[in-house]
Amino acid sequence: MKKVSDILIIDDDELLTDSLSDFLIAKGFRVKAAHNGKEGIDIFERQQSTLVLLDQELPDMRGIEVCRRILDINPNTKILFITAYATIEYAVDAMQAGAFNYLSKPFELDELLITIDMAVKNVHMEGRLRVQDYEKKRGKEEKKLVGSSEVMKRIREQIALAAGSDANVLITGETGVGKNVVAEAIHDLQDRRETFLAINCSAIPENLMEAEYFGHEKGVFTGADARREGIFELADGGTLLLDEIGEIPIHLQSKLLTVLEDKSIRRIGSGRIIPVNVRIIATTNRDLEKAIQDKSFRQDLYYRLAVFNMHIPPLREHPKDIPEIADYFVKKFLRRPIKVPESHIERMIKYPWPGNVRELRNVIERASLLFQGDEIRPADLLLQNGFGGPPLGKTGQEVLNIKDIVILKEVERRHILTSLEGCGGNKSLTARKLGISLSTLKRKLREMQR
Repeated sequence: MKKVSDILIIDDDELLTDSLSDFLIAKGFRVKAAHNGKEGIDIFERQQSTLVLLDQELPDMRGIEVCRRILDINPNTKILFITAYATIEYAVDAMQAGAFNYLSKPFELDELLITIDMAVKNVHMEGRLRVQDYEKKRGKEEKKLVGSSEVMKRIREQIALAAGSDANVLITGETGVGKNVVAEAIHDLQDRRETFLAINCSAIPENLMEAEYFGHEKGVFTGADARREGIFELADGGTLLLDEIGEIPIHLQSKLLTVLEDKSIRRIGSGRIIPVNVRIIATTNRDLEKAIQDKSFRQDLYYRLAVFNMHIPPLREHPKDIPEIADYFVKKFLRRPIKVPESHIERMIKYPWPGNVRELRNVIERASLLFQGDEIRPADLLLQNGFGGPPLGKTGQEVLNIKDIVILKEVERRHILTSLEGCGGNKSLTARKLGISLSTLKRKLREMQR
């Protein structure tokens, strides 16, 4: 969805501001007007605009000074000077002050619209780049909804219903069932929102959560050497996935509820209200109704999130999808159509998959590392608890021999270290990627050092 852009006109010519306001409102913009610099800055502080049309000379101060003060409030706003004194010297001063462009009075309305369109597209592009940079730092991989069982058909029907509205969505289900994949599918079906930003609530240290969600001003705490946009600002106009919403501490839940109700945020260290237009999709593997009884989750926040509630069944409840999902991951990791023996498919269908699709993914990935010949044998790696433990069936014929176990241990070691490196050394993130607990990962790392 392209956001309807807010435009602030600051010009002491009331006839001009009235004419421009009427014209731009008719074109679908939201417009505010001020007739001096102080009034314009005050309006901008209360409700920031995407674009500011700014006169060069105002009754109380120069436009250059107004430009600097507005960009100090929000450096992402685009300033378009409208001036009767267009000179090279003035143009250089305007650009050095941070202006996006300038127009000479009198100007054609078509010329104004073209320049505004360029500015708005620039804002959207910069916003997407900031989101991509945020996602790149945390890691993002392509996900796909796979399966053709009746369970998956019902899930797709629910996805279509959720995508048809702007209501907040709460997705529940065991760890590894694909809640995030469903969230992205809902977003992808929408034609109203462009940005999709996914945040793992459990991955953010509690002492940094408020700054991460709402942003902060420069110098407000040690290490805050620059103003920073929060998650809600980055996702403005798009969809924000709050993964593992049940892990947000109770004191921060009230602030999240306020954002959902008021559709605005305040950066830490600032009194300015910043409007945000964000659709929330939340996921959790916790029983939130029980958490409400335990006083660890707010009931009012639950109802605000669960306007549309979806539950994703565990993989053991739709085992018919296992061959199709396994085939998808084989092609993903080996990048070629390699056959999984029917005997392995049968064993995989019978396996309970306590880690769900995530566990299946990890088994296929590790089997791909061991791959030799023209068949991949994932059922040999169906080990309990993600890593370690006896193989499925535990019969004399199915127990791996010592040589195989040694190979698997080396593959496991490389897999863990590669994943840890890919997550920038973040053990919590690595454990989630591997589908194991943090304590299991720490134990494995200690064993490697012996």
